[in-house]
Amino acid sequence: MIRAENFYVVRTPLLPVNIVTQLHHISHASLAPVIKAIFRDEFLQEAIYIASPELYQELQKWLATDSENQKLASALYRYLLRMSSRCTPYGLFAGCATGGLSDHTAIQLNDKQLHKKHCRLDMNYVAELTAVITAVPAIREQLLYYPNNSLYAAGTQYRYAAYSVKNKIRNYYLTAVNYSSYLEKMLETASTGATLTDIRNSIVSEEEDISAEEAAAFTEELLQNQLLVSELEPTVTGEEFFIHLVNRLKNLEHTEETTALLTAIQSMLNGQQTGTAKYTTTHELVQSLLTETSNKDLVQTDLFLSTEKNTLSHTVINELSAQVAQLWKLASNDNNSDLRQFCDAFRQRYEEQEIPLSLALDSEAGIGYGAHSQSNTDHTPLVDHIHVPPRNTAATSTRSKLQDFQLQQLHQCLKENKKVITLTRDHLESFREKETPSLPHSMYLMGSILSNSAAAIDNGDYLFDMNGCSGPSAANLLGRFCHGDEELAAHVKACLKAEEASDPEKIYAEIIHLPESRTGNILMRPRLREYEIVYLANSLAPEEYQLHLSDLMVSVQRNKVVLRSRRLNKIIVPRLSTAHNYRQGLPVYKFLCDLQFQDYHTGIGWHWQIPGEVSFYPRVQYGNIILSKSTWMLHKKTYPALAKATPEKYMEIFREIRAQLELPRYVVVKEGDNELPADLENEVAVQLLVTTLLKKEQVTLQEFLHTPENCWINGPDGAHTNEFIIPLRNISSEKEKKQTTEIITAHTATPQRKFSTGSEWLYVKLYAGTRSAENILKEKILPLTQELMQENIIDQWFFIRYTDPEHHLRIRFHHSTNPHFWSTVLERLHAVLATDSIYRIQTDTYEREIERYGASTMLFSEAVFHYDSTCVIGILDLLEEEEGENYRWMLALRGVDMLLDDFGYTLAAKSALLKMLQKSFFEEFSGEKPLLVQLNDKYREEMRKVSSVLDPLQDGEHGIEAAVACFQTRSAQIQQQLAGVQLTNRDDLLCSYIHMFLNRLLLSNQRKHELVIYHFLSRYYESMLAISKKQLKAITH
Repeated sequence: MIRAENFYVVRTPLLPVNIVTQLHHISHASLAPVIKAIFRDEFLQEAIYIASPELYQELQKWLATDSENQKLASALYRYLLRMSSRCTPYGLFAGCATGGLSDHTAIQLNDKQLHKKHCRLDMNYVAELTAVITAVPAIREQLLYYPNNSLYAAGTQYRYAAYSVKNKIRNYYLTAVNYSSYLEKMLETASTGATLTDIRNSIVSEEEDISAEEAAAFTEELLQNQLLVSELEPTVTGEEFFIHLVNRLKNLEHTEETTALLTAIQSMLNGQQTGTAKYTTTHELVQSLLTETSNKDLVQTDLFLSTEKNTLSHTVINELSAQVAQLWKLASNDNNSDLRQFCDAFRQRYEEQEIPLSLALDSEAGIGYGAHSQSNTDHTPLVDHIHVPPRNTAATSTRSKLQDFQLQQLHQCLKENKKVITLTRDHLESFREKETPSLPHSMYLMGSILSNSAAAIDNGDYLFDMNGCSGPSAANLLGRFCHGDEELAAHVKACLKAEEASDPEKIYAEIIHLPESRTGNILMRPRLREYEIVYLANSLAPEEYQLHLSDLMVSVQRNKVVLRSRRLNKIIVPRLSTAHNYRQGLPVYKFLCDLQFQDYHTGIGWHWQIPGEVSFYPRVQYGNIILSKSTWMLHKKTYPALAKATPEKYMEIFREIRAQLELPRYVVVKEGDNELPADLENEVAVQLLVTTLLKKEQVTLQEFLHTPENCWINGPDGAHTNEFIIPLRNISSEKEKKQTTEIITAHTATPQRKFSTGSEWLYVKLYAGTRSAENILKEKILPLTQELMQENIIDQWFFIRYTDPEHHLRIRFHHSTNPHFWSTVLERLHAVLATDSIYRIQTDTYEREIERYGASTMLFSEAVFHYDSTCVIGILDLLEEEEGENYRWMLALRGVDMLLDDFGYTLAAKSALLKMLQKSFFEEFSGEKPLLVQLNDKYREEMRKVSSVLDPLQDGEHGIEAAVACFQTRSAQIQQQLAGVQLTNRDDLLCSYIHMFLNRLLLSNQRKHELVIYHFLSRYYESMLAISKKQLKAITH
């Protein structure tokens, strides 16, 4: 159940919508004088200055003359349309206000002169000012310095992220420094903050002959290399960084002049007077410290609206919340491909181990995050020429159902000339995924309420034009506005407290990171959560509430990433309470931000998935909610007459286009994020539209719904368009979490999970190259395990190939009754493995993957591993040199097929399972058409080999009787064990058994091999099924 919080944020443009109407009724000839008259308003001049000081200068020159300047008038025309129609806050063009729920809807704006301007120096300039100030020797010596908070130990090195600045942009890179006792001592001294004097003195020693001069030089080197950073590194949470900078400098000596200057800047920015004087004065003040300061982007301004009334009806919001709850059946279930790939790679290398996050994300020592690959030089003929593109997230079967519905509805609309698709509950039910969508505890609904009056809204006569509904927190779009609105900040903090209270066993921590100085303008927010994960930024939270990279541990459990604080021994849930596009960020930052969405569907919305070029999409509506507006796609190539025409002819030609497409009079012209309303009966608007089309090749038009009769929020100057951000709460999430915990507890009771050395399981890792490991298996492990089994020293064993990043064999040996068997095995192992090809032998704790194999079938699975390992190692002994590599993949096909036979799979069941596996791996490896073409070409090339190796009658021809005998022995052993086992999850187990069999048999590139092998088997079973059906049909006829 979804319920709204007791507050919301309303956003409106600075100017009323009647400005749009006014502009749409003027001719091209009268455009300049009308625009000039409007821009004599000093408030609008200030708005233009903030957006573009250069344009402001041109405007001032124009206002002082009698010239028309149509080019300038056209540019200002676009700005006016934006200021009177678009609600997204930007400078003074649009603003926001916090409102509350009540019995009735009523929003009344005050005069724009009463709105509050929240101005602050751009973070890029604040960062530059800080660098200049902290470089002053007298100031620098008083500051505290800390280790770079991205620092972590890796072997004999410390690794960390540093950056260089080029054209005011930070370029981060991973760097390393060798460990030394001096460095360790200096970092330890700085760990809780220390002056440069204290850091230098920490290594000055007569005994070790380190002079003060050498210590000073070493300290300077650490500063230059960013191993040490000052306490005045920029912050993105807490009090605004510029204010923090001023307050800190006030407490230092020799800063009076600098502090007075910065205080004057702050005082100037706090002023609410209309006009540009404060910006030009601020520019002059900043220039006294930074001589090359531009007036462009110098000041960041947010507008906070003054309202006489600001309430929405409980009834209306509850109605919308109920409809949103139904629409979550449309929620996207696309898993993040990077996070999924991380889970896969983590499981392959570390199984269920918990390791430092810094190690896991290290692209050299760990597995990295995002685009990463591991190359090898092994000869693998089946897959060597298959080019695999980066993985993406492909559509699920549920999305395919939705796509079929869209195609059917679009066809019907075009046939019947319908403009609206009205969804029903039955439609939504048909899109429902097998797995119920997971809703976050906290989320937001964003969109516009369209109606002719507040009273009509309360009577249910309204539409809600939805622009988004997502999570994982209601604060995602609100954090950046909290500095300028104390009421909003209090509401957001209470909202986040409730979110955290729903999951008290975990710690919700704010992600603190500054990718670029300018990005700080978006990331700046108060301290909204108690705990903060600090990475390449500064935090003002008390040290006990800061979580550093070095403290975070990561594991993968039940296909989910688990992040834990070593110090607090608590699971950490990262959150980013501001709307920053982090997807191009550093791996650590991107990982933490991606992790927010791990447990939830990404949001709801209507996304057309129609292949090919479609010129018209109808409106899509459910209840009062508009999910998608009517949309038209215009392509330049479709209208060659426009390219040949003069601007004077545009209107005449476009009338024909409008009639042909049945375009409404009022539309919105969309260019990326930019949206401008247009009246298609106005020559100025049509010329602007056609000019855009000829320049961009394609233009998107949408129906314009914010016409005056749909705008009900009034101010002294008229009606305004609107956009609301409505925080929602999933009040059933607490119960769901409790049930999930109980299920986990019930399933992890038995059997025993961990076995250390000295228990009934011995776990050994043998490190060697891929070919060396293969030879060890055939020449050493095969005879050794045969001896150990015959002498009853072990009763089971199995092996797996792994890379972490070094390639190695993981071998487990078992004996249920002999407590000393492990020492005998190790002794024998060391005796036979005394060779240079093995460079490390290591024992470890064996942890059963109970979640994967099931508590009731864990012991049975280990028996299967034993039979399979014995089988595979026997087959490896039969493979000879390069020709053996061709037999290897062929035997992989046969081994999978016989394994399916062992578990009673019919041809139809085999086909279904392999289709599922093929689809899963195809999507993992991008799921794009070029890859499918390669796979199909490869199948056609090898089709005869595939069909012959799967035909037992041709075993003699291939000379694989001995290998098949190994499979037959495995089959007999498995079938004997199956007699006493009940398999409730047969498909899941077989997927794992097949995967592990291929891991053992294949030399390298195992997952790429699986992609091809599953494709081959799926195609083969599909063709055999078709033949079978055809034969059956012939018999029945």
